[in-house]
Amino acid sequence: PVEANNQKLDVGKMLKDLVTNRALLGIIVAAILLLLAQLGMNGMAGYVYPNYYGSSAAQSAASLLGSVAMLVICAPLASKFAAKWGKKEMSSVSCIGGAIAFAVCLVVKPQNPYVYVGFSTLGMIAIGFFNMVIWAMITDVIDDAEVKNGIREDGTIYAVYSFARKVGQALSSGMVGALLTIVGYSDATAFDPEVTSGIFTMSCVIPIIGFVAVALALIFIYPLTKSRVEANVAELQSRLRK
Repeated sequence: PVEANNQKLDVGKMLKDLVTNRALLGIIVAAILLLLAQLGMNGMAGYVYPNYYGSSAAQSAASLLGSVAMLVICAPLASKFAAKWGKKEMSSVSCIGGAIAFAVCLVVKPQNPYVYVGFSTLGMIAIGFFNMVIWAMITDVIDDAEVKNGIREDGTIYAVYSFARKVGQALSSGMVGALLTIVGYSDATAFDPEVTSGIFTMSCVIPIIGFVAVALALIFIYPLTKSRVEANVAELQSRLRK
């Protein structure tokens, strides 16, 4: 009976630690918002290229350039930028940069589909930097929790974060359809000028709002700055030496 009570108390403490873990909550909120922005942007691409621009070739080019940019730009540079400025700091700035790119695109409203591809690629690069370091940020969250609680809870924190990503994917599944309904899209109106203009607007507004929301979540909720991450690493190393 005593062991059962102790176990129940430990479980309760673990749940309390998770709920009050600001770093975990911050990265979960940012990850869900990122998924909504990214999947929403990808979903609208299936309509803005064929319906607004009438160019499936441009959609293929956008997909290819986005993948190349991730490999050539984000993959080699993300770790270097994160080491110099911090993962939180780099991700916040890159998301704001992506929002600015789409805001300019919304104002310019390019008629050439390949100009739109250029703006879309800039947006992919912006979220690419965050995507490259997001799992490393989970490790920072685990370190922070260990410094505070004296217990390393890798499995629990990874499980909670993975579940939260599934929630984000589920929320995004019906988002594009709902937005298309708002602009009046149907089989009969798919190529009406008002509807295609609305599709273009939504394709820019989704990443603008999403990227800004991600940046705000990182800035105001997620507390692990570069200096705090380094302090946590130093503290854990000090404990190992004792």
